[in-house]
Amino acid sequence: MGLRELRRERGLTLEAVSVLADVDVATVSRIERGLCEARPATVVKLAKGLGIGARRMAEILKPGTPVGIDAP
Repeated sequence: MGLRELRRERGLTLEAVSVLADVDVATVSRIERGLCEARPATVVKLAKGLGIGARRMAEILKPGTPVGIDAP
């Protein structure tokens, strides 16, 4: 499951995720489409906005990659 699938599963728009996470809507869109990688601070913001742990969000954004995020 990627960010887009998680967002849609929760019935959220790009704009809603942007507001919840305090991340620019264009950035959320680029991350969803794989056009850029999220910085660690953005991963944390998205996780908090969507109510999941930062490690889980990092795994959603880039499956199988070890992450250097210590937040739950």
